[in-house]
Amino acid sequence: MKRVLFLGAHCDDFESGSGGLFLKLAGKAERFHVAFSACLEQHGNENCLEEFHNSMKALGMGKSEFRLYSLPNTKYPENAAKIREILEEHRERFKPDIVVTHHTKNLHQDHKCVAEQTLRVFKTQSILMYEDLRSTPGFNPNLVVSLTKEQIEGKIRALECYKSQFRRYYHDMEYVKALARVWGKRINAEFGEGFYVYKYAYI
Repeated sequence: MKRVLFLGAHCDDFESGSGGLFLKLAGKAERFHVAFSACLEQHGNENCLEEFHNSMKALGMGKSEFRLYSLPNTKYPENAAKIREILEEHRERFKPDIVVTHHTKNLHQDHKCVAEQTLRVFKTQSILMYEDLRSTPGFNPNLVVSLTKEQIEGKIRALECYKSQFRRYYHDMEYVKALARVWGKRINAEFGEGFYVYKYAYI
């Protein structure tokens, strides 16, 4: 059974970019999620820690299947060495075959930093990069994963746990569903999730 490591710079990043794939792999792969910050220092995010744990429960994850760190929001480039250290720890402990991460062309400095450190640490693993709802303009996937109605609804339920984020224009479940329809149509499916395959290791 393959091991798949899902990375997210902040709470809700992984759910919005690859929550559907995570659900699709249930029972087909060992999965682990690493998030680097709940961004509690940012005004309006005071409940993000609770929301994160609710989202993990909504995805069916046990406490042993994820890890949340507390890096300072927007300061990841200055903490690149710490991010690399965390990734190296999970590389050795979890031994993933596939890593799902942010795109290197992401405009958000934290997302971009996580993507760059992913490439530095995981040199022999397959790497998939996901779309961000607001900071990957021009994203053009070369892999689209079909999703069932139940899987897209599961992804949305996880995102709905982040009630504090509804103040943001892009945290819109109709937008999430519409985007899933767009990618699904690319492969003649009802719903889909797009990824950029940076590297595919076939062994």
